[in-house]
Amino acid sequence: MNILSIRIKNLASLSGEHLIDFESDPLASAGLIAIVGKTGAGKSTILDAMCLALFNRIPRLKDSDGKLQDVDGSELLTNSPLTVLRRGTAHGYAELCFIAQDQKRYIARWELKRSREKADGKLQSVQRSLKCVTDGVVVADKAKAVDENIKRITQLSFEQFTRAVLLAQSEVTVFLKARDNERGELLEYLTNSAIFGKIGQLAYEKTKSVATQRKELENVLGHIELLTDEQVTALSTQFQQCDRDYKQLEAQKSQLEKQQQWFERKHKLDSEIINKRQLFNTQSKLQQDLTPEREHLARLEIFSEIRAVVFQQQQLQQTVQQLTPRIQQQQQLFNHLQLKFESEKAQFTQAEMAVNELQQFESTHHDALNEVRKCIQERDFVGAEFKKVQEKLQALEQSKLPLTQQQQKLEQQIQHIDRQQTECKQQLESSQQFVNLDKGLSAHTQQLEQFIHQYQKIEHQLGPRAQAEHRLASEKEQLQQSIQQFGTIEQLEIKVVQTQQQRELKINKLSQFELIQQKIQQFFDLQAESTEQQVQLDNAKTQLQAVQHNSQQAEQAFQSAKSERIQLQQVLQQQRLLHAENIEDLRSALQDGEPCLVCGSTSHPYKLEDTALSKALFELQQQQEQQATLKEQNCFDGWQQAQQQLTKLNTEIEQRQTLIQQLSEKISTLQHVLIEHSQATNMTLDFTLTASELKTQFMQMAQQYQLDLQQLKQQSELLQHNIKIQQQCIQNIQQIEHLLQTANGLHNQVQHIVQCLSEAEKTTWQQQTTQTAQQILIRLNTRSQQLEQLEQWRQQCEQTTQQFKTNQLNIENTSRHITETNKQLSEIKQRGQQNTEIANQLIQQMTGLTDIKANEWLIQHDQYRQQTQSHYQQLKQHFDQLRHQFEQEKNQLEQLKAQLQQNQTSASQVENTLQHWFNAHPDFHKPDLDALAQINLAQEQHIRQKLQHAERLVNEAHAALKTMQEQLSEHLGHQPEIDPAQLQQQMQEHQAALQTQLEIRDQLKLKLELHQQNVAKQKQFADQIQAIQQEEHRWGKISGLMGDATGKKFRDYAQQYNLDILLEHANQQLNQLSQRYTLKRLEHSLSLAIIDHDMDGETRSVASLSGGESFLTALALSLAIANMASGSMKIESLFIDEGFGTLDASSLHMVMNALDQLQNQGRKVVLISHIQEMHERIPVQIQVKALGAGASTIEVVG
Repeated sequence: MNILSIRIKNLASLSGEHLIDFESDPLASAGLIAIVGKTGAGKSTILDAMCLALFNRIPRLKDSDGKLQDVDGSELLTNSPLTVLRRGTAHGYAELCFIAQDQKRYIARWELKRSREKADGKLQSVQRSLKCVTDGVVVADKAKAVDENIKRITQLSFEQFTRAVLLAQSEVTVFLKARDNERGELLEYLTNSAIFGKIGQLAYEKTKSVATQRKELENVLGHIELLTDEQVTALSTQFQQCDRDYKQLEAQKSQLEKQQQWFERKHKLDSEIINKRQLFNTQSKLQQDLTPEREHLARLEIFSEIRAVVFQQQQLQQTVQQLTPRIQQQQQLFNHLQLKFESEKAQFTQAEMAVNELQQFESTHHDALNEVRKCIQERDFVGAEFKKVQEKLQALEQSKLPLTQQQQKLEQQIQHIDRQQTECKQQLESSQQFVNLDKGLSAHTQQLEQFIHQYQKIEHQLGPRAQAEHRLASEKEQLQQSIQQFGTIEQLEIKVVQTQQQRELKINKLSQFELIQQKIQQFFDLQAESTEQQVQLDNAKTQLQAVQHNSQQAEQAFQSAKSERIQLQQVLQQQRLLHAENIEDLRSALQDGEPCLVCGSTSHPYKLEDTALSKALFELQQQQEQQATLKEQNCFDGWQQAQQQLTKLNTEIEQRQTLIQQLSEKISTLQHVLIEHSQATNMTLDFTLTASELKTQFMQMAQQYQLDLQQLKQQSELLQHNIKIQQQCIQNIQQIEHLLQTANGLHNQVQHIVQCLSEAEKTTWQQQTTQTAQQILIRLNTRSQQLEQLEQWRQQCEQTTQQFKTNQLNIENTSRHITETNKQLSEIKQRGQQNTEIANQLIQQMTGLTDIKANEWLIQHDQYRQQTQSHYQQLKQHFDQLRHQFEQEKNQLEQLKAQLQQNQTSASQVENTLQHWFNAHPDFHKPDLDALAQINLAQEQHIRQKLQHAERLVNEAHAALKTMQEQLSEHLGHQPEIDPAQLQQQMQEHQAALQTQLEIRDQLKLKLELHQQNVAKQKQFADQIQAIQQEEHRWGKISGLMGDATGKKFRDYAQQYNLDILLEHANQQLNQLSQRYTLKRLEHSLSLAIIDHDMDGETRSVASLSGGESFLTALALSLAIANMASGSMKIESLFIDEGFGTLDASSLHMVMNALDQLQNQGRKVVLISHIQEMHERIPVQIQVKALGAGASTIEVVG
């Protein structure tokens, strides 16, 4: 990953827009770049912008958990990236251009706005986007999609980015100086290895779970009961015999059931014959009752010959009855319509005559009427034109009035403006001395304001000029005295370096003593622990022998109790069976002095009292069985407890033996290390001394070194104090001289303004510069306002004068238009009078009427013509409709009369036909025909179907009766030779025997199946226990190696392994930076040490490293962490945040050489640091400069 450019706008203290382009010189050609600036100027904000653009997160805010109040009153979390937007701004963004793993250019953008683009608006949602510049496409514009694609193309998460591209040295320093447990937590965070602790904990819990599961299965297995082989064989034989007896009884039962079925069949046939005979008799009677319907059907068949004629006669009679009242009603309607037709005809003739007269009048006076119409139309046009012109005249007169009023107001305004201009000129006379500054007066005013602002700052820092010059002389004198007494700063720094080197040598010796003292304490602790573990191991072996003996005895007791319980259950089961089947026979066969076949007793107290005997036997058997089961369970529990103790002791012995072996190896290794350290420090260790004696010896040596260190520290502090005093004096001298020069320059900038002052004012200026400048500024501002006001009055006067002239022209134009309109109005009025006279003359010639109005006469004439024509059209339309209706009614009346005549003729013919039929059938009369005609074809068909159905039912009943009688005769031929009552008794006895035999067989079958199930269960549980024992053994080994309740054991192994990998990467980087040192991990811990190859491979504590050495070690660890975090990702840009501390001259030289080596590896290194000497050694810099008011700007120099 290669960073190409960073764009920032309004983030934190960085105000406005800024661009850092690593592709343009001088940044493009520089391998080492420094970001410099004062504390709080915004250096780290540049790195924050990178994280915002990529991940919408800021590393520095991850541990913050408070709340802040925004400008709009809402609350923001202090760890929210929204807080980075600069106060007083409404828009900000961070944009990062980089090359990803696929070698394409991308731009990631983070943008934040406030509502309505106002600085006090509510914060909106963050807008994020990712664009591929190479392909010219937007990859993502939603937050979730941007996160996914950033991780895809960079192959880095936020945590990996902050370890691979941004290196926070504070975290590495903590990692370097931390204790073992703290270093383990940091290493777990840096390498994401928390999973190993969980694995160790899960292994321990899995071992515990498998052991619990095994115990549960063994407990279940101990309660499964099995039959002996003899019992199984006896039960199988009994079951087979019972099954044969049961099948034989089933065959006998089938024979008896067949005989019973014969009697049931005979009884059923007898009942059926009786029912069929009753049905036949019933159907025969019903058939006889239908004789009238049969005769009625015969007459209907004869009547069918004349049925159509009878129906025709009825229809003709009905038609004649309907036509007679209709003809009468139609005749009355026709007579009324005829009278109405004659009346309408007379009215229509009269209207037609009126229309003809009107047409004749208009035809005679056609030209005169047209001329009258023309005159009236022209008169209307003239009237409309007259009204329009009259309205125009009124509008002109109304528009002239406000123009006149406005003209008067303009005259008053011009007079007022002249007075105001005169007053302004009089006021300007008071500041006439500044007339030369009128041109560009605002620029002079602004320049004077800047002078006051800057001069006040200088006066605030310096005070009066005389005091400042006195302070300058005093500071120079103090500096000279310090140099004469202690020497120059360079000489003092050389002395400080020499003192630091002596002190570091003392510290290294003291660290070696502390390390040896710690190792000696560890040596005695390990010896004590080894002795204690050996004692506990001997005790555990002694206890193991006792537990093994107890386990064997408990197992034998359990097997014995189990055998006794099984034998007892078998005996009791046999006794229960014997008691249930032959108890009566056994009790009657008991003899005094002879043993009982069930219990073996020779006394029989319950021989006669059978109820008490059964109860006592049952209670005795139950009590014996419970005692045997309880004894077996107690023995099994004791055996299981012994097994658990045995397993626990074996595991404990193995663990203690392993621990003793490890302790022995540690003691041997530690003793060898102590000998090497003592030889390196020219010490002689006597391991025959006690721990307290060795501790006293080391304490005495350490106290002497502490005294030496204290003296060197005081000497170094005194030298550094004098260096600070001289530096402060030099800084104060430079500051005072710079301020005095700045004050002189400011005076020169406003000298042209001072030249305008009088002599008295110039004297005051020299004495009270700031106050005099403020007064002059007030006078210049007042003059500027007066000049602006005078200019405004002048412009307003010109505008008002122009308006006055324009208004005067408008008044003159309006007066001219009014005169022209009056003249036009008179001409129109004369034309209207001439048209009226011509129209009146024409009307008088046509009608002879005088003293009339032409317009009213023409309107009346048109209305009369319209009414006459409309009345004529209405009468004509109504007359035509009435004439058409008259013709229709007349035709309809004639048709009805013709239809009546035709029906009367047909009725005579039908009557003759009926008379001939009656003569041929004398047994039919006219009422019979009417009655028969009432029966329709459906009713006739119903009677016929009813007769057929009755006959079919009689035939079916007779056939069924005959069939039943034949079946009974055949069934009687197979009658059994047994009485029904005797057969019923035999079946009941047989059923009871069959049920008894079935119960016995089912009991035997259930016992056999239960045994088979128990055998299968026993095998299943045994297989499960064996498999779980193997799994328990395997998990026990795993848990012994890496498992415990908290997961600490495996976590420590993993952290030591990860630390070794980290140190391997770190040593590769450290070898390239400086070949003197190698990092190593102390055995069986997470402690770090350094191997110094310049001191014959001496192992030193990391706490003994100097400033430069600490920087190299920290940088190597940082790069190692970056390599581990980035994986296969190539990182070409590296940003190192501050935190190196103060470096002396030799350490600075070492650091710069290391950074040069780093950039030679092909990385662009960007470094944030407060060390001034480092700034001087790095020519290419990104300078963050504070502008004041919390704002900063970025400038690239080099």
